[in-house]
Amino acid sequence: MANTTIVTSGTKGIGKATVLKILSKSEKTDKIIVNYGHDELAVEKMKKELSEEDWEKLFFIKADMSRYSEMEKFCEKISKITNSIDWVVLNTGIGTYVPYDEYTYDVWENLLRTNLSVPAFFIKSIKPAMNEKGNIVFVGSHAGQEPYSSSLAYSVSKAAVLFLAKSLVKQFDDKRVSVNAIAPGFIETEWQKGRKPESYERINKKIAAHRFGEPEEVAELIYSILINDYINGSIYDIHGGYNYY
Repeated sequence: MANTTIVTSGTKGIGKATVLKILSKSEKTDKIIVNYGHDELAVEKMKKELSEEDWEKLFFIKADMSRYSEMEKFCEKISKITNSIDWVVLNTGIGTYVPYDEYTYDVWENLLRTNLSVPAFFIKSIKPAMNEKGNIVFVGSHAGQEPYSSSLAYSVSKAAVLFLAKSLVKQFDDKRVSVNAIAPGFIETEWQKGRKPESYERINKKIAAHRFGEPEEVAELIYSILINDYINGSIYDIHGGYNYY
């Protein structure tokens, strides 16, 4: 188990499931720094779900990780808690269903900044604090490997995230820090709220498992990567067999 972990966007969905998984394996002195963007109620909900002993291991830091200035403030707050980081899970991401023909530059730039640019510079900022044999996991998307017609910008950004993870391996060679990424398919998170039954049915027909994945299943994969020092420069699909049907 790591001593200090950072999880961005860690109060909902895959991020929350990852925090809870790491917490379940943690020691008494471990620290888990949990970033969240806006939702204070999500933090309070997590608090009610945890024991006092577990709650004491968590450090919640509010920062909008779609903005470089907020990322810098996040780094400053981390430095007040610790200068020793073992694991990092980069989970922040946004999408858009705006048709390509209706894109504005701001739509494109905001999505690329949030999904790619800010995470890249966040890792650069905390690199000096990363411990030897640490581990970094980017949460990408299967959309970064296979174009999704519903969101060109999202697919492009996630393709770049997957390539960034592989490219950073050499940048951390001096510390033997592993850098990997996962590529989830359709996962049952808040992003799926409002999806109509016919949409679920249409997508499930394309998935060999015939269902959406659960955040806890993704968290299990993330944790298995974090605890294995020999996994490095790899991308792991978790999509239930998407497009096998």
